[in-house]
Amino acid sequence: MTKMNKTYTALFLMLATLLTCCTDEQSGPHAEGTLILSDISCKDVPRTVVKTRNAIDSDLAIEILASDGNVYRGYQYGAGEALPDKFSLIPASYTLHAYSENAETWESSNGGLGSAIYEVREPFSVQEDWVTYLNVQVPMVNYGVTYSVPALFSSWFPTCEFTVSGGGRTCPITASQTAYFDPASGNGFRFTLHLVNTDGETYDLETQSYENPKAGLIYNVTYSFASDDDPTKLNIGISYDDTYEEIVKEVTLY
Repeated sequence: MTKMNKTYTALFLMLATLLTCCTDEQSGPHAEGTLILSDISCKDVPRTVVKTRNAIDSDLAIEILASDGNVYRGYQYGAGEALPDKFSLIPASYTLHAYSENAETWESSNGGLGSAIYEVREPFSVQEDWVTYLNVQVPMVNYGVTYSVPALFSSWFPTCEFTVSGGGRTCPITASQTAYFDPASGNGFRFTLHLVNTDGETYDLETQSYENPKAGLIYNVTYSFASDDDPTKLNIGISYDDTYEEIVKEVTLY
């Protein structure tokens, strides 16, 4: 081998070694990005939200899914469980899955009235040596029903019992309670009011129906007097999300 050929061979080996080192460095542990969960909370929750130090609603379970749908690197945490300040991930596409852990048992909770459940699947991507921040509002995936009557209603009707049905369940509730249902169960919800006045006379209002309720809303069945001085006639409507729909005008009790 000539001196010139030896020189070319040495240069080729040096270049190959350099390329190998660069490849190893890019594919090694430093070729990762960072995820920080800046705020993950339930959307439109009518209560005080308790969060962990990572600004995660304590009612939510969290998992990070790889593109194949499996949990990545064991990043899976139950509701209220301590989370790391940041997550290291290789550059790729992922999905943040935040959800209520009672997704299988919510219908039977609260004495059969059910409870609100929340879930979201939020896609995100991570780049090498880059910080990705996630701020996610997790929507409610079922809906609730409550009711209200006029002030001093009990002066005329000391017994007032409201019943709402949907998805194969029937729930008697007080004015301070909420019953929850799954919009996917179909046929909406039905409701009625049982009254007993001060003379002991009984009135059962005709059952009314509401079709196509939407997830994420609390529907308040509203009973109001048709006039200020006549407790014998009621209007029935449903309010939700700053909207009011009249269902029945002037139901005559007696």
